[in-house]
Amino acid sequence: MILERQRLSQRLAAAAAYPVTLLVAPAGYGKSVALDAYLCDVPDTVVRFNVRKAHGSLTRFVRGLAASLEPVLPRVAQSLAIAHERATQSPKPGDVLAAWLAEHLEGENRTIVIDDFHHCEGDGTIAAFLTSAIERTRPHVRWIVATRSSADLPVATWLARADTEIPIDDATLRLTQPEAQALAASFAPSLPAATVARLRDVTDGAPAILTFALATIEQEPAIVDRLLGSGGDPFGRFADEVFERFTPDERRLLVETAAFPEIDEQLLAGAGAADSAALIASVARKAPQIFEIRGDERRYHGLFLGALRRRLRELGREATREAAMRAALALERSGRIAEALAYHIRDRRDAQLVRIIEAHGFAFLESGHGESMHEAIDALDPYVQMGSSVVLAIKAMAESRLGRFDTAESWFQLALDRAPAGLRGQIAYQYGTHLLRFFRHEAVGVFEALAADPLVPERLEAYALAALGPAYVFERRLDDARRATDRALVLTAKLGDVHLTAKVNHQAAYVALYRADAARAKELAQTSLACASEHGYFDVAASALSVLYSIASDVEDDPTESIRLLEALGDCAAKSGSLTKQLFALVGTLEIEVERGNEEVAERIDGKLRTLDVACSGRGVYEALLPTQALRSSWSGDFLGAYRLLAASEDQQWSADRKALRHAEVATYAAAAGLERKASDSIRAALEFLAGIEETNLRVQRARLYVALAMIVLGRGEAASDMLGRIDAAPEALSKRLLALRRMLGALLERYRGARNQNDVLAYFAELEECGSGGVGRALTMLPLANNALRRIGRLTVAERIAMLRCADGDHSAVDERKKSIARKLGCIENGAVTRAATWHREAFECAETKAFSAMGAN
Repeated sequence: MILERQRLSQRLAAAAAYPVTLLVAPAGYGKSVALDAYLCDVPDTVVRFNVRKAHGSLTRFVRGLAASLEPVLPRVAQSLAIAHERATQSPKPGDVLAAWLAEHLEGENRTIVIDDFHHCEGDGTIAAFLTSAIERTRPHVRWIVATRSSADLPVATWLARADTEIPIDDATLRLTQPEAQALAASFAPSLPAATVARLRDVTDGAPAILTFALATIEQEPAIVDRLLGSGGDPFGRFADEVFERFTPDERRLLVETAAFPEIDEQLLAGAGAADSAALIASVARKAPQIFEIRGDERRYHGLFLGALRRRLRELGREATREAAMRAALALERSGRIAEALAYHIRDRRDAQLVRIIEAHGFAFLESGHGESMHEAIDALDPYVQMGSSVVLAIKAMAESRLGRFDTAESWFQLALDRAPAGLRGQIAYQYGTHLLRFFRHEAVGVFEALAADPLVPERLEAYALAALGPAYVFERRLDDARRATDRALVLTAKLGDVHLTAKVNHQAAYVALYRADAARAKELAQTSLACASEHGYFDVAASALSVLYSIASDVEDDPTESIRLLEALGDCAAKSGSLTKQLFALVGTLEIEVERGNEEVAERIDGKLRTLDVACSGRGVYEALLPTQALRSSWSGDFLGAYRLLAASEDQQWSADRKALRHAEVATYAAAAGLERKASDSIRAALEFLAGIEETNLRVQRARLYVALAMIVLGRGEAASDMLGRIDAAPEALSKRLLALRRMLGALLERYRGARNQNDVLAYFAELEECGSGGVGRALTMLPLANNALRRIGRLTVAERIAMLRCADGDHSAVDERKKSIARKLGCIENGAVTRAATWHREAFECAETKAFSAMGAN
């Protein structure tokens, strides 16, 4: 029954206009009941998290909140494990988890109620998490917190910033006399008004205590004078009165189940008492007031539960531990493993923790509940940890994901040495995944052995075959990679496992991408993405999106689609808590925006990168930033700085086309910086890699374009013209953006040769802007092209200039004696090029000749 208290509902409605609403009052003042009445009329979607004592750690509190959010935010709980793993490495784990939660709540207008927050009192990490979550989600999410004490919350800050108003306290929640009389009319209509007034005075108007008292007295009105005149704790007197009404067996069951989180038939059956359900039903008939209903759960009345636990403690420490053990076993038998772990963690039961970890550890990690296992492992004695191969393997997996190869390697070796036959395959698979993450060739042998083992279950075989795909790719065994993933796909279709389907399709897509089968890669990645997104495997979804992004970027050269996919990837990464994939999305977006020349957006992304721990992401993210930073350096004409950024990364690219492109980029920056020898070396290296590539793709064409650009900057017009001709021979491999760059380079080459084509050059700059390459165009404007021809002509002697001028007039023999010297100084690579250079630069030679003779005359 919910008492209609209009004044209190109005007060709650006024408080709920702020981002944070606080109800702070001692036990028994009806905070939960007041919320029930108010929330009935709230139009927003309301999420209610009823905190229990078992939620008293940051890990369990966030898991409980995620479980409450699950009905309205599907799969939010699924993504917690990776976020938790990342949080454990931060000095402020609450902030990391709050950022993860805020990503899931982005754009969600709803009300979140945290009831009974006092169960977390004293744990500063939980209060820090809640505070940070509120900061990150206001004002579109409204928070209502009910607690007995607000000491851990920054109430003063919220008040000063007008995020909340004065908390609703016991003075507001206390029943007025008319309200007490209305309550009595529902529970004990036969009680005189004077008795109700006495009860209100004795209970201080605390709604929960008064309600319990009214129900108790109504069942036996004769006790009222005795109970009201006894002094001491009023609720304790009523609780004792009710307790004594039960039979000895009923009293025993009540005390023994005082450690249960709620009272239902499944848990009672799990406790092993055959007659417990019947006894509880009898108790409920005799005294329904000792229970309260929260949603679909029946629990003991909060204050009555406190009385039961006092009785349990009076029986001694051993009885208390046995009651907790019964509750833990009942939860475990009901499939509520994480809750069972909380009991064992609290009582430091190492043997039970190890048993559960070994039975459920790998399954929990795969299902996204790994943080429960990590909390249990952290609670174990270090010597006990060393005795379990599963515990060691899980510790190794966490270290591996955090990029700590050596530590992970040590734990894995210990785990494999101590693993029994039944677990060795699972641990070996995790070890192979660790090796694959760090591109170690030993991964191939580990996965091959698993795939060939007839004793390995089919599901594990499918995982091993799928992982063999990327492992073979790193070994350049692309046909073997395709055969392995094809076998994995066949097994997956047979088994019908959701996580396996998402994972295998992603790895098969990865293989197809590196086999240059973009259509197949796209189809497989889309299948993986659909499956992973539907079931909340956000980390796998992010991996599938990375394949789709590679296709959009490297195959289709579509910056608009690439940005869309990177935004989706970043969203999945944030929801999963994967820092590495968040950085991947940001770096990819930064690259596109810099190529577009969008400096404002690039600076915003810079800010985001600065807030993330880039250092922990390893060398890969740092190297991915280099081309972008080099291009930005070129915007200010700092080609030497751009060269220095990229020069050391030429041989760190893993494929021939990537190496060719990086050498070509380095050659361009070196040429623009005046480092001719280094530019020439890089051009030579790029051409060597290009010569070994049979199939022309976007990256090959891009490398050729940059080689041509470097040649133009160096003044090697003939060589540049030849390279542009090779580009034109494969027009199908030119995207819209690369075609615009090709046109621009043609115009720049003509300008170098002496053409007055300023309008054409400006038009091509505009075309680069339109197709998303404005940043590249901006770099081109800083190249030293305008003075290139004159600078090279300046190297010629007066006699060589006169010879070139005569050659331009038709006397080709004029340069015969000096052809080798002229060719070297002008950068010409074959005989006919000297003659053509004379024609192209006739005007420049005339100007140079005039200046030379004028200088001679002055002397």
